[in-house]
Amino acid sequence: MLTGLLIGVVWLVVGVALVVTGRRRRAASAQEGAGGAAVIGVFLLAVGGLTLFATLLLAVVPGPP
Repeated sequence: MLTGLLIGVVWLVVGVALVVTGRRRRAASAQEGAGGAAVIGVFLLAVGGLTLFATLLLAVVPGPP
């Protein structure tokens, strides 16, 4: 369970870092597609959230007898 939580937290941290970086690049650059890292960051935030949810759900729901 601890491994799943750590993996989920890492996905969330990387996702937040990419969103922040992408938004800063988009604001600083006039080029089209400068904020592409933000899109990847949002995807990683979703993956991290689902990983945490699945890990916590497996910890709470009892398995087969």
